[in-house]
Amino acid sequence: MTPVEYDVYLSCRDPGRPGMASEVAAGLTRLGFRVFVAGQDTGTDSVPARLEIIGSAPDFVLLSAPALPGQAGEGADPRAADLAHAFKTRRNIIVLADPAHADPLAEARHPGRAQLAAWQRVAYDRGRPRESIALVAHRLHSSSEVDERRLMRMAKRAFITLGVVLAIAFASRAVPAAMRWWNRPAAPPPLPRFTLYWAAAGERMQDGRWTGFPLEDGSAVAAGDRVRLGFATGSDGFAYVVARDAEGGISLLYPGVTLRGSSRVRAGTVYEAPVGGRWFSVDPRAGLAAIYVVAGHEPLENLEELLEEPDGGGTAASRLELLASTLSGLLDGTHASVPRPVRTRTGREIVDGLSPAPPPRGWPAASGIVPGAGTQPASRTGLVSAVVEIRLRNSPQD
Repeated sequence: MTPVEYDVYLSCRDPGRPGMASEVAAGLTRLGFRVFVAGQDTGTDSVPARLEIIGSAPDFVLLSAPALPGQAGEGADPRAADLAHAFKTRRNIIVLADPAHADPLAEARHPGRAQLAAWQRVAYDRGRPRESIALVAHRLHSSSEVDERRLMRMAKRAFITLGVVLAIAFASRAVPAAMRWWNRPAAPPPLPRFTLYWAAAGERMQDGRWTGFPLEDGSAVAAGDRVRLGFATGSDGFAYVVARDAEGGISLLYPGVTLRGSSRVRAGTVYEAPVGGRWFSVDPRAGLAAIYVVAGHEPLENLEELLEEPDGGGTAASRLELLASTLSGLLDGTHASVPRPVRTRTGREIVDGLSPAPPPRGWPAASGIVPGAGTQPASRTGLVSAVVEIRLRNSPQD
């Protein structure tokens, strides 16, 4: 496979055994990366093949953890050659290190190589691995290294093309016409209407056991019930899942990491809210009034503010106002009116004739969100964004 912009190479000692490498690979995959694991994925079992992938993938993560039992002293550390090639090819390098493990390769200063900056080192907290992995993903997304390499490639292609065009223009004495053609603005590629696929379910304790029930708009819930949902999108974008209780309290169910940019989603991937297969319990006092699934081609600044606040940050009224202002301003063809043509903030036009990606095959039954095989998810299509509102009735528990 040819590496692309969101690829990352994981250099580690224990690719085929449970541990830090498998946790990090799974976590980065959930956050939208395609991960190549040294010695595990096809094409990484030989040194030349590994070095070729390292030189092509924009991001490189060195995992530093104690060797697993039986590994200590088994030949040269393969990570040394990986890391040397990553420095040589100017990869975007992040070191994820167990603070309790002394690893010379993970040190900021190492003889014979460039010094690692502070932002390139992330401490791996074994008690909170998801946050450590999310911090690595955030630094990879926000690093300027990838953008700078992309800009250099574009500049190189532009200079070559410019030379050819100028040679033709001078030969034909048509420099002014050629320059007008060269400076002609290129329209960015259009996007389809944003499509959101979703399904939800609940559980209720009856006769000493949890019994599942479908969760739809207008469903009744009682204190102690548990709910969760799964969703996928028809385009790459950003998504948020928010719960509102009967007293106006706001809870953010997705994403589960309080970092700007962690709301990014990829088309064709199923996401769960709450994350990690957990459930959201109906509060006995406040109940549960509604669940909102909001997604779009671009991040929503108001919901990014909710994301960066800890649970309960700000007043209940201010958090509710952020949600209300987001919904009222959505460019989904229902809330805020917008003249045609409809464009994103980056100038990309929304075109009706383009088809979104279909829902993932075998979903949602395979994810366990909806009981029963063969059930298809519901869908909602907007313009720049789409929203699903699941309004709920609170009833006393039997």
